Amino acid sequence: MTENSDVILSQDQTVKQRVWKLLEKNHDLKPLEICILLGLPKEKADSVGHRKTEWKHDFRNRHSLKCLKFHKARGWIYAFKGLDREAAVKVGWLQSRAKNRMLLWNKDLLLGRLQWFGTTGRINLWIRKPATKGKALQLLAKAFLWTGLITSQTVFDVWISTLRFKGSHLTYDLGEKLPYAVIDFLQESNGVIVKTGDITHPTCIEVEFCYPDWAEKNELLFQQALKILETNSKAFEMDTTALQEFSNFMRDLSAPRSPPPKDDRSVV
Repeated sequence: MTENSDVILSQDQTVKQRVWKLLEKNHDLKPLEICILLGLPKEKADSVGHRKTEWKHDFRNRHSLKCLKFHKARGWIYAFKGLDREAAVKVGWLQSRAKNRMLLWNKDLLLGRLQWFGTTGRINLWIRKPATKGKALQLLAKAFLWTGLITSQTVFDVWISTLRFKGSHLTYDLGEKLPYAVIDFLQESNGVIVKTGDITHPTCIEVEFCYPDWAEKNELLFQQALKILETNSKAFEMDTTALQEFSNFMRDLSAPRSPPPKDDRSVV
């Protein structure tokens, strides 16, 4: 490389820095406007346009969430009445010795595992990283649809629409080691914990979030209250119908009747 080429490269680098510094203040400047503001000849507009394109890519890389990664996630779904737990044991589900009669599905460890509780019918999902909804649906399909516990694709599609996610864990890599800190004052109210500099991810900001237990309990109570109201509404409709029929009967019973016809004794 000659001395002249070094000078040109140095000047070009200086122009790039000046263009980028100006774009940080005003993103919408056009190449010709940049040339005027920096005192560059109009013939440099194309070169300035290339510098602006480079700045856009760099700006997106610095401000986008490309490093955002979901780790393990967990969720739940409730089994419907037609699912046979005894048949599940025969097709590969493991019977635990726990008092809650939990069944375990761990044949697809690359996807995650399932816990099926017999007392409540709740099925907990544990999904391996990177956690996606597709992995959760694939795990349910292998455990229920492929094993024959659910034979109808339509029934399966309706059932998995009730799948809920309990929480997850994501990381955002900043590229340098961070001081250790835990921010958990939102854990009980919103189910959010923020960590920095953890030994597992020393260069990442970690966000752990979950559906709070109190919110889940309130949702269950609300659903139970709706069922009770529906049952009482049906019973009230039946009582109203019975009362209406009884009222009609009493009205007919108390209505005045015409006197019976007298015998005609004029004919001997």
